[in-house]
Amino acid sequence: MKTQITAIAAAVALTMSAAASAQFFPFPPSSGNTGSDSTIYQDGSFNKTNVTQWGTQDSRIRQEGNANSATVTQDDISGVATTAPGRNDSDIDQDGNANAATVSQLGKFNDSGVEQTGNFNTANVNQDGESNESWVEQNGSFNISTVEQDGKNNDSYVLLNGNANWSMVAQNGDQLDSSILTTGDFNRHAVTQSGYGHDSYIETNGSFNSHTVNQSGTLPGSFFSNGQHNSNIQTYGNFNTNVVNQAH
Repeated sequence: MKTQITAIAAAVALTMSAAASAQFFPFPPSSGNTGSDSTIYQDGSFNKTNVTQWGTQDSRIRQEGNANSATVTQDDISGVATTAPGRNDSDIDQDGNANAATVSQLGKFNDSGVEQTGNFNTANVNQDGESNESWVEQNGSFNISTVEQDGKNNDSYVLLNGNANWSMVAQNGDQLDSSILTTGDFNRHAVTQSGYGHDSYIETNGSFNSHTVNQSGTLPGSFFSNGQHNSNIQTYGNFNTNVVNQAH
């Protein structure tokens, strides 16, 4: 499962990175910088951006439409100006009206990509730790996604195509992977993983489906160390409910 999820995440990362490169003005990578870089492009009315960066961070924001908002906060050490390598990256691309994206990244080498097309979509990403990756893509209206990751080398990919879909991913530990691919309306997804090495994969085609995955274990080196649970859910149709609970 980890190979499947990693391949998906890598493909999405490559696609979004290529799109971002074509849409934004280039600037030198952080590896050659001691400061932060921010590029903002807006086309429309009543759009808002708010970027706060300390250390060596990169952010790109593109908004086309009206009443969109983007907020990015990136820091090596919260609230402390420093030249120590944080090198967190945030890309936000929004097309439509009244979309909102909020990204907060503390630590180092964390990557976040948010792409929203449509109206009244909301994406919230909060990453703390090292080398975590989050990719959120929402196409439609009234979709809501929240991703929270704390630890090292965690990956989350959320794709919602449709309207009024909701997803919540919370990963606390190391080497945790979650993928959510949805086409339809009014679907709900909740994934909570703690420990290390767990994989969760959810694919939905239909409407009014509900998925809940809880997987827990302990980090390597802990007494009775345990982890590496796998969950694979594929649902086709409407009004289905799936619940998975796995622990050591």
